[in-house]
Amino acid sequence: PSVFYYDEWEDILIGEQAERAGQGTDAVNLKREIKLALASSFTAGGRTFTGRQIAAYILADVAAQARKQAADRLIPDAVEGAVISVPASFTQAEKQILLEAAQTPVKDGGPGLKVLGMIKEPVAAALSYFRTAPADHSRILVYDLGGGTFDAAIVEADSSVREKYIVTDSATLRVGGKDWDARISEYLADQLEKISGTAIRATPGHMEKVLREAVAVKHGFSESFAGKTRDRVRARIEVNGRSHTIPMTSALFDELTMELFSRTVQLTKELLARNPGTPVKEIICVGGSTNMPQVRNGLAREFPDMNIRFFEPEKAVAAGAAIYAEYCDEKDHFLSEIAAWSYGTDCFKDFEKDPLHKVVVNLIRRGDRLPVTRTDRFITTREGQRHMYFDIFESENNADEYDFTARVRPVLEAVLELPPGLPKKTACTLHMTLTTDNLLTIEATYGKDHAVSASLKLVG
Repeated sequence: PSVFYYDEWEDILIGEQAERAGQGTDAVNLKREIKLALASSFTAGGRTFTGRQIAAYILADVAAQARKQAADRLIPDAVEGAVISVPASFTQAEKQILLEAAQTPVKDGGPGLKVLGMIKEPVAAALSYFRTAPADHSRILVYDLGGGTFDAAIVEADSSVREKYIVTDSATLRVGGKDWDARISEYLADQLEKISGTAIRATPGHMEKVLREAVAVKHGFSESFAGKTRDRVRARIEVNGRSHTIPMTSALFDELTMELFSRTVQLTKELLARNPGTPVKEIICVGGSTNMPQVRNGLAREFPDMNIRFFEPEKAVAAGAAIYAEYCDEKDHFLSEIAAWSYGTDCFKDFEKDPLHKVVVNLIRRGDRLPVTRTDRFITTREGQRHMYFDIFESENNADEYDFTARVRPVLEAVLELPPGLPKKTACTLHMTLTTDNLLTIEATYGKDHAVSASLKLVG
């Protein structure tokens, strides 16, 4: 699990070791779900870690485990690189932080990996499914409910075209197993305060115990005996030396969490409704949270005409990323992806007429087939101008241009470094590319295709 822990005595711990260390009063040094908080920081044991640093430590541990597994299984090949799977609508900032984390040198606590590519998690799961159950000219919807996000994607396999796998549409909802855990935790904490007379929420150590038991309760409802799942589970939590028991039924579990599941169903139906062309007959369910009976029974109820399959819930995404790694040198001929967001840059509508009126010009639009390169021309506003700065905005807005508002923050800044002595109104052409991995790159030229030094950097 993506769990991080630090104190001066233990130093940095990852995964199960971190879980064991972060109990009682040491729970304040434990950080979970860093993937959804990459832009934040975390302070533990007197040290502050950025999201990128924590992700680097976690990826270093994952890489070490992979290498150990390879050695134990007598696989002689060295690791050549890595493919990183991400939620379908991860932002450029989040992907850039993960990319930098993976590339962090070993001497700085990172894995020092060469990143071969990035792939959306539900698309990776689709590749794994199609490899296992070949079905040419078939179209599936992947329902991927993990620990932190719900992702859905419609993917088609077609060996008759250049790209063997075609992504029709995809979407993300930032809801996952952690939200089920939170709902159960709130109920358990409320009941525990009533029966124990202790302010449970005021103590991190108590709440850590509650969260662990909430996870155990959730898993309890997913367990089966003689082919039947349990409809009653007891939570057992120790507070101040006394053990307390809180009973839960599957009906109560559904009452507390059904709204979360309904949100995933709504997004799935929206995805199907806006892509009516070729019918989808199969929903492929992956992600550990699809093991919940609520999900399994609910999908059968909500989509009675669909063939619903539960496929390698914990492994499908990783296996699909490995398949993608085989084709990273020819990814543009293997996978036809689409842009998850629109990307534009701010500029003046007409600087001479109104030097205050700025707009955002979209170069790349959500849903564009990848890879895609779009260009636009901009002019310098003064003699001898040495730099041009462009804020890059990420949005769902597919208009050619829209009015700039200071309330919306850019995700990246593009910087063009111009040669000296250029006259005012020199035209520069910005070339913006979104790769098959949904990563943004830029190039720029002026005059008769003279190259300009261009770079992208994260904002904030």
